[in-house]
Amino acid sequence: MKSGTSVTLADSILTRVWEIADSYYPKRDWAHGKSHIERVLRTAVEIGKREGADLEIIELSAILHDIFANEEKRSNVEGFRHEIEASKEAKNILKNLGFTDRTVDAVCHCIESHRKRTGRVQPQTVEAKCLFDADKLDCIGAIGIVRSAFMSLEQGQEFYKQEDIETYKRRNIRPDGTVIDFAQHSSNLEYELSLKEVAKRMYTETGKRLARERAVFMDEFYSRLGKELKGII
Repeated sequence: MKSGTSVTLADSILTRVWEIADSYYPKRDWAHGKSHIERVLRTAVEIGKREGADLEIIELSAILHDIFANEEKRSNVEGFRHEIEASKEAKNILKNLGFTDRTVDAVCHCIESHRKRTGRVQPQTVEAKCLFDADKLDCIGAIGIVRSAFMSLEQGQEFYKQEDIETYKRRNIRPDGTVIDFAQHSSNLEYELSLKEVAKRMYTETGKRLARERAVFMDEFYSRLGKELKGII
């Protein structure tokens, strides 16, 4: 595929990739299920068009990037990183489907570098930067607030907890930034520890512009929420 074109994968192979990916994603998970993947895919392709990226690489990596995200939540094992495990699995999937080594390597790099929290592998290609930005944009703004609420409900969390951030970090955050016990987490703690800094970490010019707009909305929401819960008029 030529870089920056609007041509995407043939319907037949794209359908097959989706069929395989579907078996990994929960059916009713708005945060890391198929709806999240579809949103990231649409956004990543649009960013890719503006950034001159290879849209085939973006499509494949967007569809497969979170196939082990829910496994990480269930495992609660220190050192389990869903982006690394997903990259390994994607390599097997794509090789079995007959993709070239170049395509496989490019997709795997996108997947293993999309994680904002551990961030051990940084995006080096324009395609990886497009995926990173699209995935992070789904964490902030109006979508990010609804997504955060869904995750709090799904994991049995309080939506808002008043707790000293440094005390909480010592108690429930690993050195690599991952959460130890998700049931003790909350939407506002996730915002304070991670989401409020997302807009500063965008790589593409398109991503930076969109993130600034969404960050303002999210900042205002959590500021107002905190005041209302404290009874501040």
